[in-house]
Amino acid sequence: MSKKNNNKNKKKQQKNQNRKKSFPWALTIVGGILLLVMIFQLVGASGASSADDGGTPSVTVEESNIDLGYIKLGEYRSLKIKVTNTGDGTLRFSEQPYIEVLEGCCPPQLTVGRMSLKPGESTYVQSPDFMMHEGMDGKHDFAIHLKTNDPANPDFLVHVLSDWGL
Repeated sequence: MSKKNNNKNKKKQQKNQNRKKSFPWALTIVGGILLLVMIFQLVGASGASSADDGGTPSVTVEESNIDLGYIKLGEYRSLKIKVTNTGDGTLRFSEQPYIEVLEGCCPPQLTVGRMSLKPGESTYVQSPDFMMHEGMDGKHDFAIHLKTNDPANPDFLVHVLSDWGL
């Protein structure tokens, strides 16, 4: 009987050792899931949408149709568009404003002062000085895209017309 008891004791010891050696995977997985949930909540809070601050943003510009008129080739012009958040939530540009060429060629690059505006705040979308030279004459129609989180105008357009010549 002592052999049987010895064998039983050895089997118990092996089971105990196996239990001691096994890693608490279930606990690790649950902890990892909780950590991911916390990270997503923190990221969601820091990149909060307009709904998170309890209001609705509204993009407004002073002029949505700008006509630069007739311009002599070689003369310089620049664009400066004041953008104001007239809503009651934070307005955020979802991407850098850009120009789509509807007619003509060679649009200037745009910069924006701030990518996020609290209610009542303004910023400027502007270009450096630019000009057209021979071969670039004629009518130009640029559509400036202001992509924001404004639910009524997620892709607000400002049209800029010009006619370049001698």
